[in-house]
This record gives sequence, structure tokens and C-alpha cells, in this order.
Amino acid sequence: MSLQSLGYRALLKNGNVKALLPAYSLNIFAVSYLIGYYLNITLASIGGPALVGLFATVSNVFAGFLPLVAGAFADSHGRRYVILASAVFEVLALLSLALVSGSGGRLIVLPAVMLSASFTASSPALFSLMGESVPQDGMGKGMSLLLMASSASGILSYIVFGSMIGRISNPHLFALSALFVLISILFYLRVSETVERRAGRTFERFREALEGVTLLKEPPLKLFMAYLCFELFVSSIASPFVPVFLQKVYSLSVSQISWLYSAIGFATLMGAFIAGYVVDRIGSLNSLMLKDSLSIPLLVLFALAPFSGAFLSLAVLAFIEQLNVASNRYVVENTKREHRGLILGFKSSLAKLSAVPGPVVGTFLWGIGPGAAFIVPALLTPIGIGLLFLLRSAQKGG
Repeated sequence: MSLQSLGYRALLKNGNVKALLPAYSLNIFAVSYLIGYYLNITLASIGGPALVGLFATVSNVFAGFLPLVAGAFADSHGRRYVILASAVFEVLALLSLALVSGSGGRLIVLPAVMLSASFTASSPALFSLMGESVPQDGMGKGMSLLLMASSASGILSYIVFGSMIGRISNPHLFALSALFVLISILFYLRVSETVERRAGRTFERFREALEGVTLLKEPPLKLFMAYLCFELFVSSIASPFVPVFLQKVYSLSVSQISWLYSAIGFATLMGAFIAGYVVDRIGSLNSLMLKDSLSIPLLVLFALAPFSGAFLSLAVLAFIEQLNVASNRYVVENTKREHRGLILGFKSSLAKLSAVPGPVVGTFLWGIGPGAAFIVPALLTPIGIGLLFLLRSAQKGG
């Protein structure tokens, strides 16, 4: 299976793709180790699992409305405008982390939330821009290129920054991350805009873009958002506690967890490559049903198996998780360009808001037993699969 047979090689010749991928890769390299595990571990060392749950909850609350606003601004002011603004806020958050991390106090939660929210806010503009820069029959592959760039840069992030943890202070580590985000901004400036800036004053352009929210009244999009709401709530129960589980249950050090995430990153990279082909071949809804069905036994295995089995299940989960590119593809192919950023922003906001109660539930389940934080989500997943069946049946009937 070659790049050429899947159409990836042709996409890599696209001017916007060539400009966007290195910028996005540098951005991911700068923050992946933080968002992936190190912020959670740092918070756990200060306040235990309860502080990890608090961070995830507060982060989801504050980030809940930003993608919606950012998506509307992406429709009214341009995709590149929002991407650049988000990157600037990431730099400010990282510099703030550098300032407060030395104290070891709970104030570190505030810039951590700001970093998570800023990074999330750019998602609607990024996927809108990529979807509009490639042919329709290559949307899945184009979005998978973003995931592959994310995976490859994440591997390097875990290795490079992971090797520096303990050797240099946290303030210097976070400042170095800020420097790489600054460099990524220089590359983002080379990206060409894919939508025309709306005429009128800033507020008027923004208000016109917000009118696209009426599209959410359409039955297919409404049911799809209901599925996302449930699925993201379920996944947020377990996801914040994966690095803590590895540390507490298997007694892995921070360095070992970093190398483990690096190894799993290779599975993610391969999964992203395959996902573009699968999603374009079998469709968005079928891809999501496949992903959810496979995740059920893997979550149970991670919770109950010895370390070798847990590692294998985590790697396969990372592999199939890349099929989530289908959710962005579904939105892009079912919305108009002038309101696409808003709907993708609503999707991202919904993801954060739906995940607000998840970490609280996960904290409660952790108190019962660490494995419960992963077994219960596995038992709830079939409900989401049922919603996808209903959506597919409704579309066939329509």
C-alpha cells in the first residue's frame, strides 16, 4: 500500500498542505508532552488524582465556549486569523506556566487551563482550512495528514522533552515550549486563506457567522451531535487517568511513561495513515461504529490485564482512535463553507462541555478502584453505537 495509491502524495503537493503541516507539526511538538501526560502528572504530584480531575473539569468548562466563538470568527474573519490568534495565546499560557511552576502551588491550574483551551480553539479553523484545501474525495486523507503530523511530532515531543524532564527545571522546559510555538507562528503566516473575509464591521461579521447555528436544527446534524455528546462524556471518564493509572498501578516513572507514550505514538502514526483510507472507503459513520466496537474489549483489557496486555491494549486503542477523523469529515461534508467553522466550533465546544462531568465521575470510580474508571466507559459505549445506527438508518430512509 503506497502513498501514491492512497492519494497522499498528490495531497502533499498542495500549496496549503505544504505550508500547514510544518507549522502544525512544530506546534504539536511544543505542547504534546504537556497535554499528553506531563501536566496531569505534575498536577497529580501537587494535589493527587483529585487535582487532575479538577484541572480536566475546569479546562473543559473554560474551553467549552471558545471553539464555538473561534469557529464563528473563522467564518467571519478567516481560518488563518483564528489559527494565529490561538498560537499567540498558547505562547502566553506557556510563559505563564514557566512563571508559576516553580512555586509548586495550585495556581498552575490556571495557565494549564489556558494552554488547553487555546490549543482546542484552533481546531475548527485547522480542519476547515484543510477540508477546503483538498478535493472532496480526499478529505479523510487530508485530515489524516494532520493526525499523522500530530502523531509524528508527538513522538518527538515525548522523546525530546521527556529526556529533559528532571535535567532542566520546569520553568525552562515550559519556556522552551513557548519558543517552538513562536517558530510555528512564522510558518502559519505562509498559509493561504480559504474563505473570503466578510464585509462589514467586526461585530456585524461575527453576528452573521453565528446565524449558521440554525443548521443544528436539521435532524441528521442534531442526532450526530447527540452521539458526540455521549461518546465524549464516556471517553472523558477514563482519559485523564491513563498516565496516573500507569504511574500508580504499574509503578512507572515519569521517564518510563514518556518512553511508553513515544512507543504508542508509532501506533498512532500508523493508525492515522490507515484511517484516511478507511474513512474515505467505508464512510464516516461506519468508521465511527468500527472504532467504538473495538474499543469495548480493549478498555476492559487495559483495566484488568498485566502490564504487557495493558500496553498492547493501549497501543491498539491509540491506533483505532485515529478513526475519529471521521467525525470532522462528517461535519465538513454535511455543511456549507460559510458556516463550516461555526459548526466545527460547536462540535469542539460540545466535546469540552460534554466532558465536564466525565472526570468527576472518573474520580469517583477511581475511589472504588482504578480499574473501574476504564471498565464503566466500556460498558456504556454500546449506547453510542446504537445512536450511530439510528443516524445511519435515518439517512438511508431520507
